[in-house]
Amino acid sequence: MLDIKKRTTLTLPAAALQQAEALAAARNMTVSAVVSEALEAGLASRARSQRAADVFTRYQKAFGGLTEEELLIVSGVDLEPIVDE
Repeated sequence: MLDIKKRTTLTLPAAALQQAEALAAARNMTVSAVVSEALEAGLASRARSQRAADVFTRYQKAFGGLTEEELLIVSGVDLEPIVDE
C-alpha cells in the first residue's frame, strides 16, 4: 500500500501538542509522525472496540433467548469442523 500523505491543519489542545512535541523530541521524530502514530493507534482501537461490540450484538441475537442451561449446552459444542490428519 502506498504511503500517500496529505497536508492539513489541526487545532489541538495546548497540552496535547506539548506532549506530542516532547515525545517527538525524545524519539527523534517529527510532531507530524507522532500525531500520525497516535491517530492511527486511536482509530485501530476504536475499530477493535466496534468489532467487539458487533460480535456481542450478534451473540445476543443468536443466543439471547436461551436459558442458562441451554447456554451451557451450546458452550460445550465445538463448532469447528473436524479435520482428519
